[in-house]
Amino acid sequence: MSQEKIDAYKKEKAGRKERIEKQKKRRKIAKIISCLAAVAIVAAIVGSIVYNKVGKNDDAAAADASTEAISTEYVDDTAAEASSAE
Repeated sequence: MSQEKIDAYKKEKAGRKERIEKQKKRRKIAKIISCLAAVAIVAAIVGSIVYNKVGKNDDAAAADASTEAISTEYVDDTAAEASSAE
């Protein structure tokens, strides 16, 4: 081997530990981020399903209640006008 090759090998070997540690850290971070992303996607899907099932029932009940309140007010107003007209 030439002296250049030996020097290059020694230099590569000297920095090997640091490179391996950096690669391990990057892989660990990538795994954590991908797991968090997967959890977020699943939570969004489950949340939308739950909202669609529960939220629509609450919205329908609120709409019925507001319709009843409006019709009751109309009847009261109409009755008040009729009694005041007499």
